[in-house]
Amino acid sequence: MEKIFVVTMLYDFYGELLTDKQKEAFEKYYLEDLSLNEIGSEQGTTRQAVMDTVKRSEKLLMRYENKLHLVDKFISRKEMIEKIQKKLDDMINDNSEYYEKICLIKKMLSEILD
Repeated sequence: MEKIFVVTMLYDFYGELLTDKQKEAFEKYYLEDLSLNEIGSEQGTTRQAVMDTVKRSEKLLMRYENKLHLVDKFISRKEMIEKIQKKLDDMINDNSEYYEKICLIKKMLSEILD
């Protein structure tokens, strides 16, 4: 997976465990797409200090995932739900007798992901 996707997903799950300073630097860098120099200017610090904060935040997020595996579990569940939805689509195509019940089940599965 692309690094930006991975770290932003980790941030979605574990961001609240970072300090306010780490969250601010991370969000400005990854979510607002500001450069390290721009962030440093806003915060009255150096580019290097911002880079260190962002890198430290990334390492912390990875450490949390390595211990808790919340992102891995989420991705696994999402893939399983998508497989179930595909099977339900096949059932609809094969036999429309249960169409309404299958549609309800698909709706419920979609709500789990939202």
